[in-house]
Amino acid sequence: MTQPGVILTILAPKQIENRLIDAVLDHGPIAASGFTSREVNGHGSAAVYRSVAEQVRARTRLVEITIATTEANADSLIAQIADALPGQLITYYLCPLIRAGVIA
Repeated sequence: MTQPGVILTILAPKQIENRLIDAVLDHGPIAASGFTSREVNGHGSAAVYRSVAEQVRARTRLVEITIATTEANADSLIAQIADALPGQLITYYLCPLIRAGVIA
């Protein structure tokens, strides 16, 4: 198995969580190696508030997916998500991974 070389973090509106997870699971190598997801809140002037309630609370609900993978798999998944979920204001970060392992 190829060692992961990057961390891909994806942030998307909570409303499309199931569709986004389905798109990630449709990517064979990512589905085989696994990933994590969780609900987070976005804050700040760059946040896109989708309701008056979010504006009043000054936070927007997002889903965050984190994946340790290869750069090629990350690039492929980003393209696949762009095709499957256009116009959804999905943000991603791709960062180098120095080391990964399991402590048994």
